[in-house]
Amino acid sequence: MTDSFDEGVALELLSRLVRINSVNPVYGGPGESGVADFVCDWLTQRGIGFRRQSVAPGRDNVYARIGPDDSGALLIEAHMDTVGTDGWAKGDPHELSCEGSRHFARGACDTKSSLACFMLTLEYFAKHPERLGRPIVFAATVDEESEQLGAYELAKLKQELGIVLALTGEPTCSDVIARHKGVGRYLITARGKAVHASAPELGENAIYKAARICRKLEKHAEELEARPRNSEIERGTLNVGVMRGGIGFNVVPDSCQLDVDRRFGSGETESVARGELEAICRTEAGVDLSVFLERPALRGLNSGSFVAEMLAAGKTAGHSIIEREVPYMTNAVSYEAAGIPAIVWGPGDIAQAHKNDEFIESGELIRSLSILDAFLRKA
Repeated sequence: MTDSFDEGVALELLSRLVRINSVNPVYGGPGESGVADFVCDWLTQRGIGFRRQSVAPGRDNVYARIGPDDSGALLIEAHMDTVGTDGWAKGDPHELSCEGSRHFARGACDTKSSLACFMLTLEYFAKHPERLGRPIVFAATVDEESEQLGAYELAKLKQELGIVLALTGEPTCSDVIARHKGVGRYLITARGKAVHASAPELGENAIYKAARICRKLEKHAEELEARPRNSEIERGTLNVGVMRGGIGFNVVPDSCQLDVDRRFGSGETESVARGELEAICRTEAGVDLSVFLERPALRGLNSGSFVAEMLAAGKTAGHSIIEREVPYMTNAVSYEAAGIPAIVWGPGDIAQAHKNDEFIESGELIRSLSILDAFLRKA
């Protein structure tokens, strides 16, 4: 219920979270350690016990459990890392600035708003355990913006923490997401022979070879687009995001790499999609494919009653929310893969995520807080 929470308090916590630079190392940032330390201090000040789970050097998940040990818990999880800040257009990307109803900062939408929402929810029910209808496991995770290693490791604690439902925080406008696409990220390397550019016929140009592969990948992307489907979530897509190769004007390049993003439609499997890419690579000698990341689609397995309860909580809180499907992927797939019914839900609009003027609207945090309160509160 909204009288349990104050928007000013929520925005102040969000401001403190975005002030800590937690750009994922893949974007050249420092990672999540500063936010993890802040969360630990914040929990300590409130007398809430917690643990740190090492995922990679200097990169820890933080988690806490409240409620009876003999009942299954709801996991409320949000990632601490953000994308980079190159090209940021609104002053300091790590200071929450307000223009009208919009609050700008890197992470304000994706997804430190969810993190703030879950921290305040945990604090409230730790103070009022008699009002809690089911145990909570709160978790702040690392590396969602790259390989989702934090969620993958956290899911291993399913039995230890008694997790029976998982709610992954992402900007969904508080709508309920039980199905989304999967993703494969692949490195395609073309190898040639380096020689002086004055006699290119003596070498083998790896960039030319990679360019021919690129044209075939473009044709494959068109084929994916033409495949029959009943909804957007069934549509597989492909994008070549980066080409890197060569060392200078006067050298025939001996190596060129393509970074390929492949989104899996709900009816596709990783192995089949990967096999199609491998077949393209085999059309040229000296071209190899390696897997950087593969995550399946979120399929909504055994999540029907969970979705219904969240929609009912929205109604109880006085908000109109819906169930829908989305094309992006989230940490929720790690929990579903571990046999936990999982949904994606949280404040903010994904349309604002990763942009150079990322923001969250006033009212979004308090709306999500009220819905989650209604879901967790004892009847």
